[in-house]
Amino acid sequence: MPTQNAVEPTPEQIEAFLAGHEDGEPVFMLNLLKFKDRATYHDGEDVSGAEAYGRYAKAFGQMLRDQGLEGSETVFGGRVLDFMIGQDSDVPGGEWDAVAVVRYPDRKAMFAAVSNPEYRKIHKHRKAGLAGQLLIACDGSGVF
Repeated sequence: MPTQNAVEPTPEQIEAFLAGHEDGEPVFMLNLLKFKDRATYHDGEDVSGAEAYGRYAKAFGQMLRDQGLEGSETVFGGRVLDFMIGQDSDVPGGEWDAVAVVRYPDRKAMFAAVSNPEYRKIHKHRKAGLAGQLLIACDGSGVF
């Protein structure tokens, strides 16, 4: 199954994400994350990609709390250890370094959170540390 590891969504992906979903319907965003070995800050600061992304994640969580986005929270976050079923790919070190699940009250709230001026201030850490990701929108239908 081919996948495309990316850092930013395409305009078509944003349009599809926001279309045809009820307001107030919670969305869970599954993040499969791949970090750069070394972050690429414009000022040349030398930290790992994981550390740079950690700065982003911490600031993003604080931003959600500061903005009072009720129903928004990181449900889970952890490092990828190994694969019990399937395989990760032929990429040295594996395709994914970490996994996170973040809950939002609905898709519009999620998009608003990543589109505001406060987010733009912290985005530099995400960009510096992230080699790519898959960001998968999931519902809370409890199919299992």
